[in-house]
Amino acid sequence: MTLVMDSDAAASDLLNAQSIRARNVMFAAHALQHMFTLSLPPLFLFIHLDLQLSWTQLGVLIAVASVTGGLAQFPSGLLVDRFGVKRVLAAGFLLTLSGLFLFSRSSTLIMFIVAQVIFGLGNSTFHPASFAETSRAARRMGRLSMGLALHSIGGNIGTASAYSVAAILATWLGWRSALQVLVGLGIVLVIWFVISYREMPEPEESAEAGHATSSEEDPAKGEGAAGRITPDQWVPVTIIATAAFLSGAFGSGFRSFLPTLLASIRGSTPAVAGMLSTLMLLSGAGGSLVGGQVGDRYDRTIIILISSVATVSLIAVLLGVPLHVFPLILLLIGIGFFQSLARPCLNALTSGAAPVGKTGSVFGLVFGVMSIGGSLSTPLVGYMADLYSLEMGIRVISGFLLGFGLLIFGFRKAIKARSRY
Repeated sequence: MTLVMDSDAAASDLLNAQSIRARNVMFAAHALQHMFTLSLPPLFLFIHLDLQLSWTQLGVLIAVASVTGGLAQFPSGLLVDRFGVKRVLAAGFLLTLSGLFLFSRSSTLIMFIVAQVIFGLGNSTFHPASFAETSRAARRMGRLSMGLALHSIGGNIGTASAYSVAAILATWLGWRSALQVLVGLGIVLVIWFVISYREMPEPEESAEAGHATSSEEDPAKGEGAAGRITPDQWVPVTIIATAAFLSGAFGSGFRSFLPTLLASIRGSTPAVAGMLSTLMLLSGAGGSLVGGQVGDRYDRTIIILISSVATVSLIAVLLGVPLHVFPLILLLIGIGFFQSLARPCLNALTSGAAPVGKTGSVFGLVFGVMSIGGSLSTPLVGYMADLYSLEMGIRVISGFLLGFGLLIFGFRKAIKARSRY
C-alpha cells in the first residue's frame, strides 16, 4: 500500500512539475508571438513616409495576415490534435519569422502581400497549440481561468513590448533593420524551444502513467461523444465564435492604429506614441490577472459584459475629451485594464465548450474567426481615416466590442449549459 501511495504521489508531483513548466514556456512563447505579430503597427508611420503607402493600404496588409491566419487556424487546430503541440508550434514560428524577414526585404505592394500571407500562415498555428497546451496544464492545477489569464498576460507583455521595441529600433536602425533584429532573436529562441521542450500529455495518456482521471474530474468523459463535436455542443461553440469575431474586429483595428491615433491627436513622436501604447497594453496584464481571479469565482459572462461596456466608455472619453499628460496616462491604463479583463473568461468559456481531444480544433476555430473579424476592421479603420478621420474609424469599431459583451451575456444560459468547466 505504501509503495502504491508513493508511486501515485510521485506521478502527481511529476505532472504538477510538467504543468508548471508547460504554463511557463507557453507564457514566454505567447509573449514572443505577440511581439512578432504586433511589430508592424508601430512601424506604420515609418513605412508610410518611406514608401508613401496610404493608411488604407497599410490596413489591408494587416488584413491579409489576419484573413490568412483566420482561415488556417481551424486546420492548424486539427494538426495540433493530430501531431502535437511542439511540432506545430515550431513550424509555425519558423513560418512567422520567414514572413517577417521577407516583409523587411520587400518594396512593392505585391511582395508585402506575399510576406503577409506567409506571416499569417505561421501565426495560425500559435493559438490552437498554445491554448490547448495551457488548458491542459491549467486543468491539472485546478485553476482554468487563472491559468489562461497568466497565458493572456504573456500576450499582453509581448504586445506592449512590440510597440516600444519596434518603434525604438526603427528610430535607431530604420524599420527594415528593426524587423531583421526581431527575426534573429526569434530564430535563436525557436532552436532553444525545439531542443528543450516536452509537451503535456493528454488526460488519457496520464491515466496510463498512473494519474487517475475520472468522469467527475472531466464531465465530458463517459458520454460516448468524446472527441466529437455533437450538434448540441455546436450551439455554445457557435455563439462563442461569433462573439470572438466581434471582439477581434475591435481588437485588431484598435491595436493596429493605436500608435498612429496617439501621435495624431496628441502630436507625439512615433517613439513616444509607441511607449504610451506600451503603457496601455502593460496595464492589460493586470486586467488579465484580475479577470482570471474573478473568472474562477463568478459568472464569466457578466465579467465580459462589464469589460466591454467599461472599455467602450473610456475610449469615448479618449476620443472626445482633451486631456493633459497625467489624465491621459490614467485613461490609457484604464482602457488596457478593462479590455483585458474579458480575455481569460472568454478563453475559459472556449475551453469549456470543447469536447475531450478537440481543444486545439475549437480554439483554432474561435481564434480563426477572431482573426477574420480583425481582417475586416483594419482596412475599415484605414479607409475611414483616409476619408473622414482616424477617430471616426475607432468609434465605429468600438461598437463591435459592445456587441461582443452583449452577445455573450445575452446567450449565457446556452453557453453554460454545455460547459465542462
